[in-house]
Amino acid sequence: MTDSNEQTPLTGDDVARLQAENERLRASLDNRRRWRGILTWILVVLTSLSVVASAVAVWAHQVVFDTDRFMRTVQPALDNPDFYVLVGDRASQATLEALDIDARLTASLEDLDIYLSDTLADALELGDRARDLLDRFDRPSLAELAPPIAASLETRIDNRIHQFFSSETFRSRFPDLVERVHRAAIALARNDIAEYPNVYVEDGKVRLNLVPFIGEALRQVGDEIRSVLPDFDLPDIVSDQVDQGRQQLAEALQAQLPEDFGQVTVMDEDSLDEIQTTAVQIDRYVWLLVIVTLVLVAVTLAVSPYRRRTLVHLGIGVFVAVVIVALVLRRLRSQIVESILDPTGAALADRVVYDFLSGLRNLELLLAVAAVVVAIVGYLAGRPAWYTRLTDSVGDATQPQQGGSQLDRWVAGHAGVLQIAGVVVAAILLFFAGLDLVSLVIIGLVLGGYMWFVSAASRRVSSHSEDEEAVSAL
Repeated sequence: MTDSNEQTPLTGDDVARLQAENERLRASLDNRRRWRGILTWILVVLTSLSVVASAVAVWAHQVVFDTDRFMRTVQPALDNPDFYVLVGDRASQATLEALDIDARLTASLEDLDIYLSDTLADALELGDRARDLLDRFDRPSLAELAPPIAASLETRIDNRIHQFFSSETFRSRFPDLVERVHRAAIALARNDIAEYPNVYVEDGKVRLNLVPFIGEALRQVGDEIRSVLPDFDLPDIVSDQVDQGRQQLAEALQAQLPEDFGQVTVMDEDSLDEIQTTAVQIDRYVWLLVIVTLVLVAVTLAVSPYRRRTLVHLGIGVFVAVVIVALVLRRLRSQIVESILDPTGAALADRVVYDFLSGLRNLELLLAVAAVVVAIVGYLAGRPAWYTRLTDSVGDATQPQQGGSQLDRWVAGHAGVLQIAGVVVAAILLFFAGLDLVSLVIIGLVLGGYMWFVSAASRRVSSHSEDEEAVSAL
């Protein structure tokens, strides 16, 4: 009888068939691994962009559309004295253009010249022919005094207006105006326009009405203006309504003011439509984007045939995405400033946008640091050969010995130099990173830990030395 456990010998055909089956399975696995690798690369790109985009979207939703947080973000700009110099420049320019002091003085002095000539001719009882000769006579004219007088008066008015806009009174009130304008801007962005007297849409332009504040500035220079316009008289309250307020100033200045007097064009209506569309999408999809990002991270790691390597690629991808977004935001800042037609408004916006985006720059820095840490940890988790040699060397250097480890003794011997070097490196990093709260906290913590390590190593070596001296004394 044949033993049931005895295996039937494989024939040459069986071996060939099994080899072919193995090759087919290996090819199938390689093909699946290749497609999973391609899909993983696509997912890494999408996930990296999604991580940064969701972080920016959450920041925008929490800061841009929240007036209280917005005010805390732009407060550094509102505390900057140069900001109020720019506001004063805009008000002074509009005021002096409306007054047109040089032209008014020239016209008045020319009339006075004519009056004096006529009076002189009448007093001398000259005839018409003598009067014509007198008119042709090249004599000094009072009108020639108009330019220097006008320049002096314009300088006084300009100085007084800047004093008003730089005063503590105005600087304490201006943040309230910014807060009202921000609420109005959010209403515009969300297409929820109520009665906001300082912000309006007209002729395809979004404009900020400064007429009431120019009225307050004019009130500060009333005496100077009355030297040119004796009948200058402002109403007690200048209307917030554009047409009515402009008409009040026109009557007080006895001039025909242009329709855009005291108006800062913020953007055109096409840009407003784009902002409104973006605002609605951010309101609607911001938290959905966060969920999608988390799902993408999980799917990317699940699909990846080499998860540790994919973690490294994700860290690198997020870092690159942060750099790209930083460049895009820099370009966006330039476009925002370029889209503002008024030069002074553009200068103001440039300062505000820069300070406003400081919080986003801090977020980008944190994301970049986190991405680099993830990439480094993922790479070191594979324990490359150089890392293994390094850890062995560090282990040997930190191995406790009589009198302290090699590393402790070396650090203790160079403690002073190492501490100075740490402070210098921290100062250089702060110089490039900027003096903001996040940079100060991160660099301060790292420097504190570094100083503690140097001091601890020195104490350990000192303690061993004292113990050895005590033993020797015994």
